[in-house]
Amino acid sequence: MKTRVLTFILQNKVVIIMNILGFYLFAKMAEDVTEKESILVIDRWVETYINTIQTPLWNTFMVTLTHFNGAMGIFIFSLCMILFLIYKRWYNDLLFYILSVSGANIAYIAIKLIVQRARPSSELLSIATSSFPSGHATMATAMALALYFILAKRVNTIALRSLLLISCIVWPLIIAFSRVYLDVHWFSDVITGIGLGVFWVTLVELINRFKNLVD
Repeated sequence: MKTRVLTFILQNKVVIIMNILGFYLFAKMAEDVTEKESILVIDRWVETYINTIQTPLWNTFMVTLTHFNGAMGIFIFSLCMILFLIYKRWYNDLLFYILSVSGANIAYIAIKLIVQRARPSSELLSIATSSFPSGHATMATAMALALYFILAKRVNTIALRSLLLISCIVWPLIIAFSRVYLDVHWFSDVITGIGLGVFWVTLVELINRFKNLVD
């Protein structure tokens, strides 16, 4: 058993490191926000700076962009993804995707209800729910990372794998930026969302890999 565990750790060290970093990022931001530490100063500074670079054209673009990762966008993408996985008969990946996305969704909603942080005073969008963490950042990260884990093992060329990796990194970052730009989230909200998404999906992936090793 010890040999199996050691082998598992060595074979999955990158994912384990990602899991630890994701948890640290989430936990550190949560602690700083609830304890009202220096991150709040950074949040205010980012908000002030963002307000100086907003333009009508960019405002329209960012509103459109952020809707792609809203509730309807997530539903449509996930439905297509689920149907694709069923068609390919990748049932283990189907379960992995459902657990990754649904778990991340439940996690950020639960944390919102617990923390109850007020949003910035946005003049572009009016949202009634709590601010911390960013659901858009959490879900964009969870969906992109789940997609990467599912497809990367089936991509044979370095070029395609690199393109997939870059795409799955850039998309959550763009969505996170759009939420801060639109002044509906603090900077720490989206950082926490990214950390939460990384932590949860890598945890599901590690459990899945360990289960396959034991079986």
